[in-house]
Amino acid sequence: MATHSAVLRGDSREVSLSAERKRPVTEGPAASSARVPLAVVAVTLASIALLLVNATLLVINTAGTMDSNAQYARSYEIKRSLTAFQSIVTTAESGQRGYLLTGQTAYLEPFARAARTWRTELNRLRNLTVESRYREQRTKDLNELEAMTAGAVERLRQTISDTPQPGASGQADVVGTGRATASMDRVRALVDRLMEEEDTRIEALRGEVLHDMWLTVGIAVFTTVLTVGVLIGLYKLLRRYTAARARAENALLESNQHLNREVEERTGELTELSQHLIRVAEEEKAKIARELHDTLGSNLTAINMDLNWINKRLSTESADLRERLQRSLQMLSDTVELKHEVIEGLRPSHLDNLGLAFALRSHCREFSRRTGLPCDVSAVEDFDDLDPDWSIALYRITQEALTNVARHAQAKSVKLQLLREDGGIRLRIIDDGIGMPEAAAGRVKSHGLVGMRERMRQVGGVVRVGADRSGRGTIVDAFIPGVTQQVAV
Repeated sequence: MATHSAVLRGDSREVSLSAERKRPVTEGPAASSARVPLAVVAVTLASIALLLVNATLLVINTAGTMDSNAQYARSYEIKRSLTAFQSIVTTAESGQRGYLLTGQTAYLEPFARAARTWRTELNRLRNLTVESRYREQRTKDLNELEAMTAGAVERLRQTISDTPQPGASGQADVVGTGRATASMDRVRALVDRLMEEEDTRIEALRGEVLHDMWLTVGIAVFTTVLTVGVLIGLYKLLRRYTAARARAENALLESNQHLNREVEERTGELTELSQHLIRVAEEEKAKIARELHDTLGSNLTAINMDLNWINKRLSTESADLRERLQRSLQMLSDTVELKHEVIEGLRPSHLDNLGLAFALRSHCREFSRRTGLPCDVSAVEDFDDLDPDWSIALYRITQEALTNVARHAQAKSVKLQLLREDGGIRLRIIDDGIGMPEAAAGRVKSHGLVGMRERMRQVGGVVRVGADRSGRGTIVDAFIPGVTQQVAV
């Protein structure tokens, strides 16, 4: 027994050490594969940075292009306004000349309208040049233009006033008209210069707009190509990372499968060893019980016979010897009873001689005598035809269940049911105690329950421990499937 127990403990330690050796192998790849490589993180951040830079440059260049476009459009407006202003001035001069040459007052109407509206157009020019890049220079030019135009229009009006008799037969103010024409020529020259400057600015702004557009397109294309390249690199890195992770997971899976196979093999070996130890233990118990019954029993019987023979031949005067002898006989009787209890505990003689049902009834009577709890056995036959392995397994389960009832159940009564079913033999032990907590069945140190399951597994049966249907108490239900076997004679 000691040797087999040492083997069992040795195998348990070997399984534990095997699990410890395998644990770093199974946990290593999972832990390493859970971390994203630094290169993938760096490339991802670089891609995000490039996209942000691309967006920022696009916004800046688009804003610059829109500003250049606005300046370009404003220059066109200024040029159109200058053209309109020049047209107004020319209309004033034409009206003055038509009136002086023909004497018709209808020519005075365009002159008067031009004299009223030229300042309006000039103010429009001022408003257009407020946001211009060349506002200071434009303000000086427009002030000069205003002064020159005011003088020229005033000279045209003066020539009209100084000519009392306009027309072909009249006398016009030739000197005043020449001065007015010279003033108008200076106005037109200034307007022409301003228009040429606007043309130059328009060309420059057109170049700026085109430059900004091409710069925006170039930056967008460059950053896009660079981003695409970075994303391609990221894709390759992710493929490598995914492949490495898949390899790590496969290695982890193979390692776990290998470990599971080892655990299953060792579990099978330990189960087989445990069942072997149970069989060996029962055999050794039976052997010890037989030796105690045969050797110790015969010796004690011989001693009892000798002591009784001596007791009969003692004289009445030997009171002290007779008292001591009676004490020895009582101690001998107690020793015989103890021997009987030890033998029954090791291997119940009733089980082998009178069948399982009788052995259970006998054990229940002894249980009731020791604990004071009623124990009712319900069995319709003796079941003396069972396989010895079945009988001892069911008997040991009954012993363990009743021991648990006495220790933990706080029950008032116990019932045993032993019956033959179509599928096999069933044993039920039912108490009306406080029941068993749900976690107790799976507790690591529940050796009694583990022993029950192992004994049932040895004979191909199953055992279930749980609450009774009424919700109070505990039921131990053991079932061995298969056809009952006759004992070979």
